[in-house]
Amino acid sequence: MNGWQIAWRNLKRRKLRTFLTILSIVIGVASALGVITSVDSAKRALPQYMKSAFGKADYMLYGTEAYFKQELLQDVTHVDGLTAIAVLKENTRLHAQREGLSDIQLRVDLTGYSQMDTALTNFRVLEGSLTEGGAVITDRTAKAWKAGAGDTVSFDTDDGLRTIRISAVVRYTVELMGPSSWSMAKYHPWSVAIPLSDMQQWFGRESRIENIQVKADRAEELEQVGKRLDQLAQEKGGVYVQPVVVDYESQFKELNTYFLLLYLAGFLGIALSAFIIFNSLIVSVQERRQEFAAMKTIGYTPQQLRYFVLIEVLLLSLIGTLIGLALGWGLAELLQAVIFMVIGIHDDGALDLAKGLLIAIPAGTLVPALAALYPIRQAGKVSVITALKSQQHASGGSSPHRTWSAIIGAVLIISAFFMQSLVLIVPFLIGAVLVFPFLFDATSRLIRPLLGGIGFSGAMASRNLSRNRGRTAMTSVVLSLGISMIVLMSSLNSAMIQSFEKVIHATYGGNLDIHLHHIEQTDLRQLRDIPGVAGAETYPMLAAIWTLDGTKRQLPVYGVGQDWIDRFPLFTVEDGTQSSLIGSLSDNEIVLDRIAFGAWGGRIGESIELKTLQGPKPFKVVKVVESMKNNGYGAFMSKPQFGQVFGIKYEKNALVLKDETISPLQLRERIFDRFGSRIEEMFGPEDWVSVIGATYTGSFTIINFLIGLSIVISGIGIANTLLMNMMERIRELGMMRAVGVTRRQLISMVQLEGLGMGLAATIAGLLLGTMLVYMTSSFLEIRSLTFDFGVSWLILLLIGAFGLMISLISSMPPAARAAKTPLSEALRYE
Repeated sequence: MNGWQIAWRNLKRRKLRTFLTILSIVIGVASALGVITSVDSAKRALPQYMKSAFGKADYMLYGTEAYFKQELLQDVTHVDGLTAIAVLKENTRLHAQREGLSDIQLRVDLTGYSQMDTALTNFRVLEGSLTEGGAVITDRTAKAWKAGAGDTVSFDTDDGLRTIRISAVVRYTVELMGPSSWSMAKYHPWSVAIPLSDMQQWFGRESRIENIQVKADRAEELEQVGKRLDQLAQEKGGVYVQPVVVDYESQFKELNTYFLLLYLAGFLGIALSAFIIFNSLIVSVQERRQEFAAMKTIGYTPQQLRYFVLIEVLLLSLIGTLIGLALGWGLAELLQAVIFMVIGIHDDGALDLAKGLLIAIPAGTLVPALAALYPIRQAGKVSVITALKSQQHASGGSSPHRTWSAIIGAVLIISAFFMQSLVLIVPFLIGAVLVFPFLFDATSRLIRPLLGGIGFSGAMASRNLSRNRGRTAMTSVVLSLGISMIVLMSSLNSAMIQSFEKVIHATYGGNLDIHLHHIEQTDLRQLRDIPGVAGAETYPMLAAIWTLDGTKRQLPVYGVGQDWIDRFPLFTVEDGTQSSLIGSLSDNEIVLDRIAFGAWGGRIGESIELKTLQGPKPFKVVKVVESMKNNGYGAFMSKPQFGQVFGIKYEKNALVLKDETISPLQLRERIFDRFGSRIEEMFGPEDWVSVIGATYTGSFTIINFLIGLSIVISGIGIANTLLMNMMERIRELGMMRAVGVTRRQLISMVQLEGLGMGLAATIAGLLLGTMLVYMTSSFLEIRSLTFDFGVSWLILLLIGAFGLMISLISSMPPAARAAKTPLSEALRYE
């Protein structure tokens, strides 16, 4: 019989234990493959998606007024080396016969293109044609409307009903981003593309356009095309050129923290499965001491014994890795879909499994082998004389080895307090593993009176916890680490959302921000006249171009009125008032919010260069403020200064305050009744809080899901340990049955023993997790926001209950196995 057959035979002797050990490897490998593959795919897909979605054009030509003459398109197309299209956008109302729809659900964003079939639109046709002069809708819109190419669609405009045939259905794209159902239409308008000529006729904008999109035919001529467009804009006047900038750096900077947390959560599973393998093999070697001794007496060498155990480990890891890779593929698909949803990628990306496989396969094979080194070494050191004697139970108590481990662990934990990165989690958790036997002893003493007060079963369970302390502590630490990580992630989620909510309400500028295509002179007066409106102001905004480290980036700049900024705060200052700060600005000075200031990397008093109508111009940065406008990334200057610098003669945004007589929903309804389809967006602070909350809750839910898988591994460890304990004490259990202990009492004893292990691990895990929250609160920030240390008692109670539930469920199979053991078999067991 060869080594593989012997290994397979030995594994089948303890089928349940073998199954649970393989399951722990499966979960660890699946987590590692799923996380690495999904994160790697997201990192690869995000730049590609952003470029295809937001960077189709290289330059945009805008007017200083809301509209400018279409004849400029002819001049642009005469410039060599480029492709250009003219665009006009308007808002209208869908004419639908469907009953029960509100006016908000019928909103439509119409975009008129001078040419549909071009690289600047890059519509991917699923049905119909882009050259037939009709409307273009996405597949999502077509599904919701139950319409397709050849059908007609109608709109209610100010000049009457307009009907057009649908000429093409295209794949969902950013240009035609819209809801996927009628219910979602309450929150986002539909989007339809139509020929520019139809748009101009319907809305009385003959020969007028909103912008011109330009794409260089060759990348190497991009700079020259930009210079020629700038010259053309200066010659014509009333227009300016904006390069299209896709800011990958700011996107990835925000995501790097999230990806790091995902990596930590994913690798936690494979690390914890190593603990399970180590524990299982240690016990297996102890169980088979007599067998190994007998094999030595017939001529087997220590190297051969170690070889047999190594083959068992390799067989376990091979089976677990193969199954884990299959499940990990599916997990990667799921995680990628959720990550794409969280970071806003509206595309189907192919999985890149190469990197994940290169890491997951060694993790599933080498990590178990490394975890088995000590048990393998012990198998070869079995003494024939000692093993052939009666079994001796390992004594408890401390040892010099345990003491030194605890000292090293304490040093690692203390060192983590001085680290200003999430990487501190690694030395902290390693240190927690090393000191955990002492933590386990301390918590066991705390819960011992509780278990003893339950009765005979509780007293026996309390006594059993102190037997085989090394094994029991090794099992409990797995659960403890998972609990500590969930405490950290849940507390981070809650604290960040609260911090965002506080800053959003303080810097949103009122109860509602309304975005129109452009604001007419009478619009502000109409807003203020609406019942329930306590005040309204308008402000201009432009995504100005600046250069950082040789790369062009966009910086949203807001024009702020000194007379209204205190009442409609778009930012907060540490000292003084917003109005005094804006009033003190000279024509060459600007205020940055904290994120933009951090991205810039300069100092107060230094200058940042922005592109204006007069060309690049330096602005002295005089102050850093807190804001959540545009995700907390922007700059502020006085409103008159904004007009002089950028020359924009129209505004799109209005801030509104409500009085106490109406609710936010009533405010929106009344404003929509007045302005109707002219409104492109209405967003309030509570909407932004909801979006932020959903995004971060979704992000941390993925992480907690992965950590939850790790806690399942800890449950496997508890079940494994209890099964081992039952096999070692099977004769003792038989004696207990012989003197009158009932099966129910045996079941209670085993379950209480598992519950005691879980309770000790839960208490230690909650303590360790609270320490992690404290450490991360000292440095961690997301979008420039930090959070104050604090852990919700509700979070602690829920996580504690979850840990106890896992330990209780895990103890059920061993308890049932102990109760079913025949009395006659137990009494003759050796």
